[in-house]
Amino acid sequence: MQRNLYEERRKRERQKARQRACRIRKRKKRMKLIFLSTVAFAIVLCAICALWAIRETRGEGAGSGAFIQNQIRKFQAEKMLREMDVSDEYTEELKNLLKKNPETIGFVKHYNEKKDDPPADSVGTLENGKIPLLLQWDERWGYGIYVDNMIAVNGCGPTAVAMVASGLTGDDSITPYRVAQSAAEQGYYEDGVGTSWQFMTEGVQQYGIYGEEMALSENTVFTALENGQPIICSMGAGDFTTTGHFIVLTGVEDGKIIVNDPNSKEKSEKRWEYERLESQIQNLWVYDLF
Repeated sequence: MQRNLYEERRKRERQKARQRACRIRKRKKRMKLIFLSTVAFAIVLCAICALWAIRETRGEGAGSGAFIQNQIRKFQAEKMLREMDVSDEYTEELKNLLKKNPETIGFVKHYNEKKDDPPADSVGTLENGKIPLLLQWDERWGYGIYVDNMIAVNGCGPTAVAMVASGLTGDDSITPYRVAQSAAEQGYYEDGVGTSWQFMTEGVQQYGIYGEEMALSENTVFTALENGQPIICSMGAGDFTTTGHFIVLTGVEDGKIIVNDPNSKEKSEKRWEYERLESQIQNLWVYDLF
């Protein structure tokens, strides 16, 4: 009897020792990964700064600040993805979101902390006559659910409508979350597709705006934008998406089109040639007040 108890106790002790050793190995692996990532970050940062200095010397400094910021953000996202691979705190959905768009690093990082917070009831201060840039992965509403996923993932349509409706009417309560809930309740979400095109005309009327499908031509697009009429575009594969996406055309600057991309600050800061956009546009709608 005593021998059996002794063997059982030894067995439990060996099991605990193995578990401790496993935890230590995981901790060491995590610390090693963090250390290597930090060293790699320092090396990449030095390389980026050296490249920036070369561009400045050659007189190519315009936009260098944005270039450096984007490169650093991409590296930080890669570093976080490596850390996420050895952690069970993040879902595959969040990993894929960050992998596709490094700009979402803050949103992903704060997910566990903020995912249960109530969505904001305002888009913030609106500038008269200007269509605001709203991002679907904004922490104020991006964690909210739109039918089967987070607005951060599938909410480009409601976010595009929220930009146009709040900008034209001056109503800051038209948030991406509220638009998403309305679209879902009225059946304007198609499984496997996303927000239906019908919502771009039928569904927007509740916000006091009128949407009309328009012909795709350089003249009609520029005329509408120069008259202060924003345009929502459904985009195919290209600069903005690999599948499908909605963006907003808000104006013209130096002969190029101003784009509000609900999924990217970086792309929204660029000015786009019409020819670059034309081949990617699947459909488009022009808007005005009733």
